[in-house]
Amino acid sequence: MKRLSLLPLLLAPMMAMAQQDSLATDSATVKKNHAIYVSAGSGGLKVGVENTDTTRKKDEPDTLRLMTKRKEIRVITTMRTDMDTTERFEQRLKDLRQERRNQFTHWAGLELGVNTFIAPDGRIGDGPESGPLQLNNGRSRFFAINFMEQKVEFGSHHAGLFTGLGVEFTNYLFSENNTLMANGDSTWAVPMETPVLDKNKLRQIGLRLPLMLEFNSKRAKLPANAGELAKNPGWYFSRKNNFHLAAGVVGSWYFDTMYKQKYRLDGDRVKQRSKDGYNLLPYRLAARAQIGFGSLNLFAEYGLTPLFEEGAAPELIPLNIGLTLVGF
Repeated sequence: MKRLSLLPLLLAPMMAMAQQDSLATDSATVKKNHAIYVSAGSGGLKVGVENTDTTRKKDEPDTLRLMTKRKEIRVITTMRTDMDTTERFEQRLKDLRQERRNQFTHWAGLELGVNTFIAPDGRIGDGPESGPLQLNNGRSRFFAINFMEQKVEFGSHHAGLFTGLGVEFTNYLFSENNTLMANGDSTWAVPMETPVLDKNKLRQIGLRLPLMLEFNSKRAKLPANAGELAKNPGWYFSRKNNFHLAAGVVGSWYFDTMYKQKYRLDGDRVKQRSKDGYNLLPYRLAARAQIGFGSLNLFAEYGLTPLFEEGAAPELIPLNIGLTLVGF
């Protein structure tokens, strides 16, 4: 046993020799393999290095073989992949920067709110100046699915300009028992006594695109070097306790319009739908402002363009107010 305890000391110079021979050909495409043999007999313990006369490619792992009388022990060495090289750190830093932009951009998500308009006399959703187009504000809803966002940071995440895409559903539920009519370049509503309408709704569906300047208050530091990242490999960012504010414009293009009525006739439930455009403006430009804390986000959109084409109906200005239910 005492003689075997000297084995590491005997192997050390031979392994160094094998390593030097490998390093000498490191720039080549091939390397030689070596075998270290160990034998014990009447003459004592014998250790030596044998050239196997085999070659391997540069990117193949090193193989060290220890050969005894009955066994062959192989030690395979490869480069460590868990070490933070400069290239790996730069890639991780790029991923963290993208993650931070995603965390501190407040657009993508599901939005729900009230959809109404401002009449020429300043009243919201009703008033004599809006004619018979008076709304039930509580049931006129706005819903949007904002599914894409992209942000350009101004030096850090505290300030940046973002855009994106979404789909919006605007619903105008009329409160009076009227029928919406359109003829040429005019749109109006006709009062009627029967049937009594259970639902009298005008709906638009469109694509929306924002362009907004956003500010965030929370500090979200990036790792300065690989060593700092190695101490905290689970580096992440949180919106908690972040105050955010954004303002800009949202452009919408409406590709679907539907007017829907529901009522009962002789005990049967009747549904009527019409796909007429009703002289609604097929696009909209709205000023948008939003404010929030953490994951909460409140927004308001004020139309810079009217609801109907010019001269077709009273000049009604769209207005949406709501909150983000789920942020992506």
